[in-house]
Amino acid sequence: MKQQILIAGGRTKAKSLALSLAQKGCTITILNKNPDDCQYLAESTPCKVICADATKPYVLEDLSSSLFDSIITLCPRDADNLMICRLAKAVFPGTRTISLVSDLSKKKVFTRLGADRVICAASVIATMIENEAFLKTVTSQETDGQTGLRQMQIDLQGQDAAVGRTLEELSFPAQTIVGCILRQDELLIPAGSTRLLSGDSLVILMRGNREPQLRTLLKGE
Repeated sequence: MKQQILIAGGRTKAKSLALSLAQKGCTITILNKNPDDCQYLAESTPCKVICADATKPYVLEDLSSSLFDSIITLCPRDADNLMICRLAKAVFPGTRTISLVSDLSKKKVFTRLGADRVICAASVIATMIENEAFLKTVTSQETDGQTGLRQMQIDLQGQDAAVGRTLEELSFPAQTIVGCILRQDELLIPAGSTRLLSGDSLVILMRGNREPQLRTLLKGE
């Protein structure tokens, strides 16, 4: 079943997010109070665009017959984002609310007052830098002469053989293990049930040279 998602506010952020989610099969509705932004979004996305102020209770109430799985707020003012989250919880009980904030110190307040998840762009970028630095450190290490361990990185793309499969579904060569996965802004410690996605970077530890086998298994080369 397609995810029904409401995006409130934003211009270029709303466009980028809407296009990305639409490509994943989601049905997107965009609310924006600025007529120029609405025209831009209507022309640049395949989504339904409504010109209205989501901070007004009657606007969300008029949409109460819709069954949204998530409501995402992208307004430039944190106060507007918080207001929309609070209204959304009243009008759409059980719907997940995700809010953009300019200052991560507001996370506790937002969470307490109605936002299920709070995202700060500056914090996300900082986490990405930290994770990429960690990944670079791990993958740049040479063979350990005492243990015989080697590290390699494999980046999954598009239709690679392992994309969409869980680690436990793959028959890894003996003496190999996936140490971590870098996925967008997250560093994951994988389990057997972890499903691999396009864009994942796998850091693999192994004994001996098993790179050809791993590339065949993961990328189909």
